[in-house]
Amino acid sequence: MYELIEINKPDDLDQLGAVLEKSHDAGTVIGKLKAKLSGRCRKVLVEHAYVDKDYRSTYYNFYAKKGYRYDSSCVRLHFFDERAQLIDGHHLTSHDPTVPLAAGYFGFMVLRPTNIQTIGRTVLSPDIIDGFNGEVITSRFKVHVLGKRLEVRGFPFMSQHSDVSVCAHVACWAILRHYSERFPAYRELLTHDVTRLAHEFDPGGLLPSLGLGLPHAERVFSSAGTFPLVVAKEPGNERLFKRQLLAYVESGFPVFAAMSGREHAIAVIGHGEWLPAPVKSEPLYFASDLVSSLVVVDDNHFPYLSIDGAAGGCGYGVDDIDAFIVPLPEKLYYPADAVDDFAGLIASDNYLGFDHSALGPLTVRYFVTTSAALRQFLDANRSQFDPELVRVAMQLVFPQFVWIVELSSLDQWTRGQVATRLVLDATASCYETNPLFIMHNSTQAYVCDRGGDHGDALLTLGGPAGTVLSRMPGDLRRR
Repeated sequence: MYELIEINKPDDLDQLGAVLEKSHDAGTVIGKLKAKLSGRCRKVLVEHAYVDKDYRSTYYNFYAKKGYRYDSSCVRLHFFDERAQLIDGHHLTSHDPTVPLAAGYFGFMVLRPTNIQTIGRTVLSPDIIDGFNGEVITSRFKVHVLGKRLEVRGFPFMSQHSDVSVCAHVACWAILRHYSERFPAYRELLTHDVTRLAHEFDPGGLLPSLGLGLPHAERVFSSAGTFPLVVAKEPGNERLFKRQLLAYVESGFPVFAAMSGREHAIAVIGHGEWLPAPVKSEPLYFASDLVSSLVVVDDNHFPYLSIDGAAGGCGYGVDDIDAFIVPLPEKLYYPADAVDDFAGLIASDNYLGFDHSALGPLTVRYFVTTSAALRQFLDANRSQFDPELVRVAMQLVFPQFVWIVELSSLDQWTRGQVATRLVLDATASCYETNPLFIMHNSTQAYVCDRGGDHGDALLTLGGPAGTVLSRMPGDLRRR
């Protein structure tokens, strides 16, 4: 059975209370929707008796074995703009024939019949989160409802079950579900699969809900086919720690972040708006100094929660994160801390004849991208580059992944521009002294043919000294 509810003001969401069962904890769900849904969401389609594979994985392996009788099916909520309409209870369509139904679809939320912590597998577009502004990692999720195939771009989320999974399980599940949707190489793992992979054997009983340590999460990511890198915060390296975390997130790799002092774990999936250039007080700034906040998925809060340095309304801040795990793909060997060292060297020294002293204080930003994305950027912005540089970059033999490092003056940073860009070999050893493929500004370029026989060369480019080089986007979607 399907029901369509019209939402003209937040209190209209109270209608959900009349169509949901007590086991769905409607009051809590409605309260969260009222607090976070923006006015763009005008219709909610309620899909009853929905078979959710994540809930079924825990139902057959846990809930069906309990003395209390739990329903085996869920309810799924679908969020639309004002154009959605339901005819005769079974025909879902758009009342505007010129705009397809899919254009106004904002995602879904599964409600489990577990009485507490009932929000299950959920993917919402950041477009309907009230007040959200930033850049987030997303993937495309397909949905089939009443004969329609719909899509939503977002990051997966759910509340912890509390009895069969906890916050760390949910953070692992969310990251791995993103991977399996976006990259064909990774298999789909359900909630119970994540719980099982955390241990060498099936612990049974209460153990799944008694916590999950960093080694357990690392084991989950390794078993899922990724190559997890664990980075811990050490006294004195707090800024480097944050720089690495942001670099991996900007690269499109969601990060499992642990807060031992809070006994909590979250997934970091994006960041807030870039800040303008600061007052000139330090010789070198990094991107992590110039971002307003990080965006996280936390099982205790609605998705796309923004946190800044100090503890805020959610009870913690970026400074509370003391370790993270980034599940990396194969063939990414050059770590972020090595990139950080090399970028600092380039910024502070007259390296290979590239002198940045006239720019004043510099900003440094670095992230991983694919060689295909790099070439797409060069092709789309050919007017910014000397044709010879484009020709060379198109013909170099790159690995699948490369690091991008961008240096800007404070004024250029504010305008989204770059003084010098570096392309580094992501398969290089961390002990290499020169991992460069390309280093260029508007007037010259150093090129190293690491995958061929042509060695290195210094090119003189035809662009004037003032040619604008725009900042390259990371693997995030702008909101």
